[in-house]
Amino acid sequence: MQPLRVASFFAGIGGFDLGLERTGGFVTKALVEIDPYCQRVLRARFPNADIYGDIKEIHGGHFARIDAVCGGFPCQDISGVGHRAGITGARSGLWSEYWRIIREIRPEWVIVENVRDLLVRGIDRVLGDLAQIGYDAWWDCVRAAQLGYPHARDRLILVAYPAALRRLEGERSAQEWRRLVRARVHGLPSPWARAANDDEVRSQFVRIVDGVPHRVDRLGALGNAVIPEIFEMIGSAILKALRANPRPNPGDHTINNDGQPLCHGRVQ
Repeated sequence: MQPLRVASFFAGIGGFDLGLERTGGFVTKALVEIDPYCQRVLRARFPNADIYGDIKEIHGGHFARIDAVCGGFPCQDISGVGHRAGITGARSGLWSEYWRIIREIRPEWVIVENVRDLLVRGIDRVLGDLAQIGYDAWWDCVRAAQLGYPHARDRLILVAYPAALRRLEGERSAQEWRRLVRARVHGLPSPWARAANDDEVRSQFVRIVDGVPHRVDRLGALGNAVIPEIFEMIGSAILKALRANPRPNPGDHTINNDGQPLCHGRVQ
């Protein structure tokens, strides 16, 4: 199976892409990140990927064939410690731009990350928007501490795919997704978790450690970073599903028979 081609949005310092590429089944083709410092990190880490700035200034035509997109849109208006304006706020409202790109690209896989508070400040909008363009979804919350990291960092992870696949695979598939991602969270052998618990790589400034280098000028980037291992698990689950159920027509985004695809999920 050829590696899945990925476009990453709100890419930060590349945590999504590091995790996905660790599976051996994904290759990063494009990254969208507006912060100049993060762009420098991305250029060094992904020299063969195209890098873009403001998501508002790009469109689907900027990309060649893309199989999967990933992104954690800004959480400042969603987080309980933020302004709580919700998903229509000035910063978290960038979800609408991410959704626009998804609609234009029509990838087979969509990964969305945000704080757990999205469950009360915008999950209905996210699911409704995805359903409108023919995607079904599952979602769950994963804490960094479950992977051995010395902080909580509770994050909602959502994976969406063409709703037609649920007709082919059924509800059992959604349950299998959760099992694939969650069953071995505790005690999973991981170089990322081992590094996070190694005094030599802990932050000297009592900040967040996410498997990336630490320096004082990198604190802002680290504060917004995601944990690569989570997306390594997500990527592995996607690859396992594809191997078990090869897609003869991966671009088929047919919606459910009633014309209104449903989204499903469970928070445990």
